[in-house]
Amino acid sequence: MQQNYKKPLGRSISIGCIAFIALLCLVLSYANQAIYKVGLHRRYEAHIKDIITFTKNQIDTDDLARCIDTKEKSPKYHELQNFIDTFKNNADIHYLYIIRPLNKNPSDNVMDIIAAMSTWEKENMPEMAVTLCGLTGEGYSVESVSKYLKAAESREITFFSSEWVKDDTTYTDYTGALPIFTSSGEYIGLLCVDIDITEINKVVLASTLTDLTIIFTLGLIFTILFIIWASYNIANPIKKLENKVTEFAYHHKGKENIDSLVIEAPDIHTNNEVESLANAVVKMSEDMRIYIENVIKAENKAKELSKLANKDALTKVGNKTAYVHYAEGLDKEISKGNAEFALVMIDLNHLKKINDTHGHEHGNEYIQKSCSIICHIFSHSPVFRIGGDEFIVILRDEEFALRRTLMNEAQEIFRITSSNEKLEPWQRLSAALGMTEFRPEEDSSINDVFNRADSIMYANKTAMKAGRKY
Repeated sequence: MQQNYKKPLGRSISIGCIAFIALLCLVLSYANQAIYKVGLHRRYEAHIKDIITFTKNQIDTDDLARCIDTKEKSPKYHELQNFIDTFKNNADIHYLYIIRPLNKNPSDNVMDIIAAMSTWEKENMPEMAVTLCGLTGEGYSVESVSKYLKAAESREITFFSSEWVKDDTTYTDYTGALPIFTSSGEYIGLLCVDIDITEINKVVLASTLTDLTIIFTLGLIFTILFIIWASYNIANPIKKLENKVTEFAYHHKGKENIDSLVIEAPDIHTNNEVESLANAVVKMSEDMRIYIENVIKAENKAKELSKLANKDALTKVGNKTAYVHYAEGLDKEISKGNAEFALVMIDLNHLKKINDTHGHEHGNEYIQKSCSIICHIFSHSPVFRIGGDEFIVILRDEEFALRRTLMNEAQEIFRITSSNEKLEPWQRLSAALGMTEFRPEEDSSINDVFNRADSIMYANKTAMKAGRKY
């Protein structure tokens, strides 16, 4: 007697497979596009951050503020213009510029300060050169300037995408913007870097459509083969495969040995799609092992790049970003009540005079040799360069116990080198130091310790001689 089912297995398999493949197409296509975009944006952000950090170190913000107030370009302004022009010639960026967003009006909502021009732009589009303190007319849409105004409210780099139209063609830029301030904290404007991602977005879309087509085609073929195959014999081969997969999952759960992440081939010899499926599962496990291995390699590479991003390019010690991360960890220890450390604030003397008198090359040598002394004395403590002439050392454990001895040694070495008149001016290293310990009863964060050490250093600096004659 033939059994009449409300949901025949063949029809249920057909509907289920078709629905599954359709959903899989959508999910994988969306996930592939999202992951690809996120990965690209992270690389853009890392690249933009490096450019902004490098460019910011070349800016004399006080001089730039005076140029804006007087609307006259100083020699340092021209030096900065030459630097960013050269940088644009050699870097894969769309724009590098400083602006001051003013309001959300349809026009005259942004003031230009400076912008890089490539050699080709100077020769073929000289009209693109910006005017110091000039208004941009309708160059920025209300939507775009709103993003710049929001970025100006932050102390960190803000990233956003913006679209603009030229000759009836829409382009997309990925922008990083960092507010810059004078030494007294007066706001100047936004240091911005734009990268053109128009073509890349098109490539991502084309890749997504291609992936969707491939996935859908393969899924449709798989569905048809699966329906034909299921009408013959499904129980035993699938059961064998299930047993092998279950055995694999049970024996390898929680194991870290990547080489063992391969499913043992089941004993299936049907000479049809079932055997191919079994082999495909084994191959998939091998591909999965290779994929996981590549992911681990990529993560290790990302960690290496992260270390480079946290290093000062000149001295190879930690930069300000690295100090911020380290300080966050110390603040967590402080909140738990188990912190013990001292903070040494070091400010190099005469660096500006050396740069102005003998050139930045000797100024860099002055910084590097000073850093070598600091690292030699505090050899077991993290050292950070947080400014052009400012260093921070965090003393813990053994060096915390020897902090006063190490401090005296550092002061003595800088005193000896600074008073040695046989040395060249850029070799006579001089620095003001200030040290203080974390006081649980007074300090709620590392900033309290930082401010106290900074005050001690400043008092030390003012007590030292005003300078020396070269």
